[in-house]
Amino acid sequence: MSKESATRFLQAVSSDETLREKFDRVQDSDEFIRIAEQLGYSFTTQELMTLAKEQSQGIAVRRSTGVWKWLRGINWV
Repeated sequence: MSKESATRFLQAVSSDETLREKFDRVQDSDEFIRIAEQLGYSFTTQELMTLAKEQSQGIAVRRSTGVWKWLRGINWV
């Protein structure tokens, strides 16, 4: 499990809508991580959230599209 894998994952999903669609029906964080692992990524929910927080730091305006909106739609608890 690694932050590097989470970084690669975020880079991939930011430009690949087909990859994002694999997570459309995800119900919770466990299922999200399981699908990511099947796709060859290895990270924890905490590592992904930490990275997303770091990359969002200082952002005041949120776009209505893109990977961040998509990640906010997942039930992480």
